[in-house]
Amino acid sequence: MRIQELLADASQFISPRWRAALAKGRAQEKELWGYLYELTSFILETGQAYRFENHLEGLDSTSRPRVSAALDARTEGTSRKAMELLLKVWDETPEPGQRQSVLVLIGLLGFIAGTGQVDAFEDYVKNRLEYAPLAMACFATRDEAEAWLKGLAEPPSPARIIIGDEYHQVWCPQVDSTRTIIRDYVIESYIEELTARGIPPAVPSFETRAEATAWLANHPAAPFAFVSIAGERYLAVRHKRLNRHTLHHVASALSEWEEEKMRRAGE
Repeated sequence: MRIQELLADASQFISPRWRAALAKGRAQEKELWGYLYELTSFILETGQAYRFENHLEGLDSTSRPRVSAALDARTEGTSRKAMELLLKVWDETPEPGQRQSVLVLIGLLGFIAGTGQVDAFEDYVKNRLEYAPLAMACFATRDEAEAWLKGLAEPPSPARIIIGDEYHQVWCPQVDSTRTIIRDYVIESYIEELTARGIPPAVPSFETRAEATAWLANHPAAPFAFVSIAGERYLAVRHKRLNRHTLHHVASALSEWEEEKMRRAGE
């Protein structure tokens, strides 16, 4: 089974248990299921699905899961409580397919702890709404991005990067050595929604992009803000993890998004 399918099954396993905890007023359990639900998003958005798949292959699926040494060292915190919940569910779940989903979730917790990403993951969970669509790297030119992708010893599973001001997706199938970069129109849908709500009549105004960039360095968008550059409206997008902003010309973005929607409808 492909890793993406295993992660999807794990997410589906969580959903009814989150709803049951909500219905029965078990607030802490609901919070823990919500925490676990974000694991798959974090792994996918940071391009680590293939790395996690390799980690998962080393786990024993026939016996009761063991707490990894890295996670065992964390005697308290949400990750440890989530592990305790999963072990309890494992003991109460005889069905093999459901146990596989529990094993995947336990493996995710162990993988994140073992790679030193617990704090990064918990920051992702707590502050996700403050982040723009997540990109794992940014480059000034496509040539730079292609050189980076070609040089990676372990290419990422599908993940987003930024080239200039545009989102792209890197795609590296495991079955061959193909490494592809394609345009991703994820931010355009945000721009459509934000402009539909109405652009504020008064926005910070600048003559040049350099002036806008310098101002944003001290007044970061959270994560979006409209600005005017040479009389044209732009959406400033803060990429907290990359410590930079991108600037998207509103009229051009909306036009490109309409063309992309028409292209998709014609497929």
